[in-house]
Amino acid sequence: MITKKIIPNIFTLLNLFCGCISIIFLQSKNFNDSAIFTLFSIIFDFLDGFFSRLIKIENLFGKELDSLADMISFGMVPSIIVFLLLENKTPIPFIEYLSFLISIFSACRLAKFNINNNPDNKNHIIGLTTPVNTLFFSSLSIIMTNDTVPINEKKIIYLIVMLFMIFLSCYLLVSNIKMFSFNFKNFYWKKNKIRYIFLLISTFLLLTLHMIALPCIIIFYIITSIYFHRLKKIHIKT
Repeated sequence: MITKKIIPNIFTLLNLFCGCISIIFLQSKNFNDSAIFTLFSIIFDFLDGFFSRLIKIENLFGKELDSLADMISFGMVPSIIVFLLLENKTPIPFIEYLSFLISIFSACRLAKFNINNNPDNKNHIIGLTTPVNTLFFSSLSIIMTNDTVPINEKKIIYLIVMLFMIFLSCYLLVSNIKMFSFNFKNFYWKKNKIRYIFLLISTFLLLTLHMIALPCIIIFYIITSIYFHRLKKIHIKT
């Protein structure tokens, strides 16, 4: 029984380890390798939850450990990424420190999740998860540091776009917007229509746009979630 409890925690600690390595790579502005370790963090975070559900053992220590690991891998990492993307690239001094709002709101989300988590609801997730938020900024960092992006020529526009993404990210992290979950109860089309459509479009975008597709897919995920849940509310009212 003790061994079973340890398995999810091992994956949680691996998530934390990869998050720390990701930060090390960011110190040298190596966004590519940082993104790879962020991806490993997301995989280990998924395996942590998967084995916790598989074992079906209530582990309060593991729950707290998971939030602490996520704070590093998915709270600090995106803030550092945005800080580096803004550093010395905008006309306003010290504006890059606003990037740490993402860490603050990530901490609020993780605390909120620990208090209000409802394991019985498998159809949706409340607000944007920290791993998805981190994946967005991690993929964006690779695209925006490409030499073909003329950042220096349009610093004001660049600043406005980055600030908009920071504030939108913070809002979505702690919002009550219902994002659809990828937990398949079965494989019937009728029960999983939204999931299948999303996966098909996402696959098409990945095959055609490659790295650029990742932030596009996440934006599409947010818009799709908002649209279908609002449509569902209208349907219930009528």
